[in-house]
Amino acid sequence: MATPGSRGALYRLLQTAVGLSVFALVVLAFGFAVGTASVMAKVNPQKKKPGEVPLPGPTITISDQVYNLGEANHYLKATILLELNADNRSEKQNASLLEEVKRREPQIRDLIIREVSSKTFREVNSPQGKEMLKDELRQKINGLLTRGELKRIMFTSFAVQ
Repeated sequence: MATPGSRGALYRLLQTAVGLSVFALVVLAFGFAVGTASVMAKVNPQKKKPGEVPLPGPTITISDQVYNLGEANHYLKATILLELNADNRSEKQNASLLEEVKRREPQIRDLIIREVSSKTFREVNSPQGKEMLKDELRQKINGLLTRGELKRIMFTSFAVQ
């Protein structure tokens, strides 16, 4: 039979056990919530708000130029904007890449001429063709660069004939 003093000790022990159990459940629930939020953020990254478009990185313009296409009497006139990939790079690294692109501009122009002259009117006259040309140019120009890369290429004017 339990004595009155031992009942109090048993009661305090029971209170402590219940308190620790509640604390453990709260910690587990918090950990579960944080883990779930982390997984959901990776699975469903936050979408940009409508109208929120990131500003382009540093750019270099290849001024308006006429290019011969790969078939007689067809031409492309375009102004090309080269956007440097400045993501996770210091200002010094971006300046170095910008300087490299400026120094390599003759090589880049030559590469563009060679690439465009291998295309037909049909290949560059569709939206898909323009995107493919941009992607091919970006990949080939990135092959020249040693201090970084282009993020994207944009046509600020584009006319084929």
